[in-house]
Formats: sequence, C-alpha cells, structure tokens
Amino acid sequence: MKETRPASIRQSYSKLLQQIPLFAGVNEPVLADLERASYRKKVEKGVCLFFRGDPAEDFYLLLSGEIALVLTSPDGRELIINVMCPGDFFGELGLLTRQPRSADAVARQAADLVVIPRQTFLAALEREPRMARRLLEATANRLSRTSDFQNSLAFLDAQARLARVLLDLDSQNEDRGYITISQEELAQRSGLIRQTVAKTLGKWRRNGWLLTGRGHIMLLNRNALRLWFKERVG
Repeated sequence: MKETRPASIRQSYSKLLQQIPLFAGVNEPVLADLERASYRKKVEKGVCLFFRGDPAEDFYLLLSGEIALVLTSPDGRELIINVMCPGDFFGELGLLTRQPRSADAVARQAADLVVIPRQTFLAALEREPRMARRLLEATANRLSRTSDFQNSLAFLDAQARLARVLLDLDSQNEDRGYITISQEELAQRSGLIRQTVAKTLGKWRRNGWLLTGRGHIMLLNRNALRLWFKERVG
C-alpha cells in the first residue's frame, strides 16, 4: 500500500532519511530530490513485497518490522538467505546490475518502508560519491556473508548447519538472552526439513545445551555447542 505524504510532514521525513548512515551528510539538494521522489509503504505480515524475477525498480529502506529474502526450490522448500531489520536497506543490487530480483522479499512482521524509485536513487549516487562508497561497502559485506552462508550449506552436514545458524542468531540476540524463531523458520534458514530440526533440537535439549518453547530458543551452554561445532567441521 503506497502512502501519500502531506507537505506538513516533509521536514520530519527528510530528517528521517538523514538518520540513516547511508544518507548521512548527503547534500541538501540531493536529499531534497530523494525526499520528493520517495514514499512510505506498509506491508502486512506474510505479504510478499516482490517476487524473484520481478523487475528491479525500487530501493528499499526498512523503518520497522522484518523482511526475509527467500529462495524457493522446485519442490516448494524455502530457504531464507537474509533477514532485513530496521535500519537495513535492500534492493540495490538489481538497480545497479539491471537484473531482475534474485529472491522473494516476504514480511516476517508487519513492515514500514521507505521506497525510492530507481532513477532517483541512481542519480543521487552519481552526485554523491560518499553515498556510493557506503553503498558499495555495505553491498560487498552482504554478498560476502551470503557467500559464506552458501558455503556452509554446501559443505556442512545437517546438524552442523543448524548449529551454525543457532550460534549466529544467538550472537545477534545476546542482549535479549534468547532467540525468537519457530522451528519452521529455523528449517528455512538452515536449508533443512522441519523434522530434522525438531530431532536435532530435541537431542541438544536432552544434552542440556538449550531450552525450547513456542517460538523461542535459549542457549544454556553455548560453549558446548560452539565446541561441538568446531569439532564437527574439523
């Protein structure tokens, strides 16, 4: 759903863009062009923002909620390759390469986004070298993480994949102390079927390494899981 923006909120909207590191220090004329062309978009939970193969026409900045980038196999299995959180941006690769979308983008939670049309965004990159450098650095880092993730799927067995995902999620949720995730999503993130995830979590729960609840996992002995993972991968 596209939202219009009354003139009365334009100033605060411009300030919102400036709070994002990618746009920090951008010249006022460039920022004004971005502000005029962009708009807010709300996506309900479970709704697909775009599908794999769609034309890449916009750049997205996530203000709230979560967006998962998902690949679907011919047999219907889903693999989550990345999850966008508030403050993250995505969709830039297709704009730069002129290639169609390489994955589905699905709202894991109701999401609020800023959408910037392709031509406006590319024009801003040409006028703002600092912004272009930040974008390239962020995109390169994301591609590196994606490549690392794909390597883990190719060379790790099922249990090692699951351990890798759990340890990564645990480090991202260290302040909270637990991971909010369902077994279905855990299977999607690790490229496994749900039954394998449930069986492995049950084994580790009996070992005293973790606790599981409805949509939550708490690592009780992350050192034991980390040591097991290192020994498993050699």
